[in-house]
Amino acid sequence: MLWLYRYLRGYLKIEIIGDYSEKALNLCAANRIALWDSAIIKNGIVTCILIKDFKKFRNIMRGSGLRAHITEKNGLPIKLYKNRNRKGLFLGLVGLLVFLKIMSGFVWVIDVEGNSITKTEDIISACREIGITEGISNKKINPKIKREELLLKLDTLAWAALNIEGSRLTVNVTEIKEEGGSENLPANLKAKTDGIIKHIDVSSGCCVVKIGDTVAEGDILVSGVLEASDGTRFVHSSGSIIAETRRALTVERDYEYIKEYETGDSKKRAVLEFFTIKIPLFIGNETAKYNEELKQKQLKLFGKSLPIRLYSKKYRYKTEEKITLDRERIEEMLKEDLKRELEKAEVNEYQILSESFENTDKGLKLNAIVKAFEDIGIEDKLLITDEN
Repeated sequence: MLWLYRYLRGYLKIEIIGDYSEKALNLCAANRIALWDSAIIKNGIVTCILIKDFKKFRNIMRGSGLRAHITEKNGLPIKLYKNRNRKGLFLGLVGLLVFLKIMSGFVWVIDVEGNSITKTEDIISACREIGITEGISNKKINPKIKREELLLKLDTLAWAALNIEGSRLTVNVTEIKEEGGSENLPANLKAKTDGIIKHIDVSSGCCVVKIGDTVAEGDILVSGVLEASDGTRFVHSSGSIIAETRRALTVERDYEYIKEYETGDSKKRAVLEFFTIKIPLFIGNETAKYNEELKQKQLKLFGKSLPIRLYSKKYRYKTEEKITLDRERIEEMLKEDLKRELEKAEVNEYQILSESFENTDKGLKLNAIVKAFEDIGIEDKLLITDEN
């Protein structure tokens, strides 16, 4: 930063001519006058000196038999002096300082620190929902109240703090970490669908059903409450409850549908966001259909984010084609749709008991009765209070 100090104070480049010109360096050192970039030239020395030290330098040179003259003038004071009659430049500088002063009273950058599981985008989005956005006045933010609102918005956070430094708001967070994991929390196993129990394998908890029982959706299969002579214990129920289930499923398709696909043509367009002002770097609007891919780059200085972003959007153009299906093809597709529905329900072992096709106004509908053997137990955490 020494160069910046010298530039702000202003400095001169001088030539010292005469016999034994190196004694000028000794005299300056004895009188605490800083010289730098000294070099030997023919009949003397060239060096640099601060403007404020030049008068003192000239006094000690008297009677030394050496001559010194200025070859260059540099630094901010010199430039300001040269432009002293250019009022517009000074007005612009004053206007810039006033603008920066006003802008420092608003939040333009929101940073998040301390998160590893919760996405930064989710935290910033939650901040916007509680009223903290780029461009908001610092005076409108109550950090204590807003931190509580943020914690209510995101149940993954255990602690939060909002720190305002100038135009930058830093959200420091600590996330909730479950000790020992959810497998240690008391829980029942309940039925996710109706069925007839066919196989039971319980490793923890008290099983309240037996093979052959008919259960309905929501019924408790394995209880996490254990009653013993020494009192009541609460455990995390675990195990496998296989039941025979029956499902009535319906899938439907039209004979004609519109298929969309990308043509391979694409175009990129960019938007520059300066503070909260968005400046499009293109002309015109897109009228064709497209899929879009958005990327954001934020300008940083010394590792700190600035309120300047560049949004780059890639348009991948697509077209439409009308497809007409025959009955044989639509029946095949409906059977594939039925398999996907069973996969969504996590049914692996099943038997289709009946299926029938039914005509609709525009297509065909498949009605099916499916018998399956599946694990119907799902965890249901126990809410333990002083009353129970």
